[in-house]
Amino acid sequence: MSDLDRLRSLDGAKWSKYGPDVLASWVADMDFPPDPQVGEAICRVAERGDLGYNFAALDQLHPTWSAWVERRHGLRLDTERMKTFTGALHAMESVMDVMTEPGDGVVVFTPVYHVFINAIRSGGRRVVEVPLGPGYTLDADALADTIDETTKMVFFSQPHNPTGRIYTREELQALGRVAKEHDLIIASDEIWADLAHLPNRHLPTAQGDPSIADRTVTIGSASKAFNLAALSCAIAHVGDQRVLDTWDAQSSHVHGRPSALSGEGTLAAWTRCEPWLDKTVAQLTENRDHLAARLATEVPEVGFDPPEAVYLAWIDFGATSLGDDPAAVLLDKAGVALNCGMEFGSNCEGFARLNFATTPEILDMVIDRIISAIKTGVTP
Repeated sequence: MSDLDRLRSLDGAKWSKYGPDVLASWVADMDFPPDPQVGEAICRVAERGDLGYNFAALDQLHPTWSAWVERRHGLRLDTERMKTFTGALHAMESVMDVMTEPGDGVVVFTPVYHVFINAIRSGGRRVVEVPLGPGYTLDADALADTIDETTKMVFFSQPHNPTGRIYTREELQALGRVAKEHDLIIASDEIWADLAHLPNRHLPTAQGDPSIADRTVTIGSASKAFNLAALSCAIAHVGDQRVLDTWDAQSSHVHGRPSALSGEGTLAAWTRCEPWLDKTVAQLTENRDHLAARLATEVPEVGFDPPEAVYLAWIDFGATSLGDDPAAVLLDKAGVALNCGMEFGSNCEGFARLNFATTPEILDMVIDRIISAIKTGVTP
């Protein structure tokens, strides 16, 4: 079975949403099968019928994640301040629910992962957009000018989705100064931390500016790095004592918890699958560079800054004939599914997000279709 046939046989949203002639480069799943050791760990539990109240793996996740983050990123996280959730957005929305009121403002740096925006709006809060500066840099002055007394927290992404920026220590310190001045809580989604392209290194928000560690909730998961989103497992380290006290005061089961099988798979990833991860990141870096080279050579009118991390390409098609929503045109005219840029914030017309976590052969097929659509001058 070819790679494309295998992918089309899957039930996951990425390859099942559109027809069999569409190449899927949208939702943030990788096309690489996870390390077999993850599935083996899950199957062992099922095979021995150990599906009762089995919390053994879940109980090991906090110290395992703490050791992983310290070894790979140099940040020591206190396991006594950790909570387990079913996903990064679950944790972020939980912070928002307990620490803000309907109508309060929540900051996002745009363009930003569109589900952040949807989560804020669906929670009855107000989206406070702060556009990133040139080169997708964090503009602390723009942040200070945008917020008011009803702005209470920041939905942060480090590394950033969709641009792949890893914010610098200076940027994080500038964010910290504004956060302290206006008493903002920072929910830092760091589930992309292990997907930095060398020589770049992830810099945790709480490490970049230790002075804001006590107002930061750091969220991690094996989901992106090991392609395990369906396991629905994430951990939050709660630096902000107010958040921790409020969560501790809630009913004991209000947050739910991942399943025993989620725990087994996540534990296997962090303890056995690092070689798989390193090999996968090397392939992602090759894909990134190949995508950048082909676009620059064959369609130089397309704007693309290769990301420092993640497997997402934030592409500017504004100088082409594809219009304000190039993703819609490419889906209709070229059979390629990308994410619509306008969902990632205001002033994102002409952009689309492309997922390059696939085989080199499929990536070239995607690029071929995009280049052909641009050169033939398709219009919306």
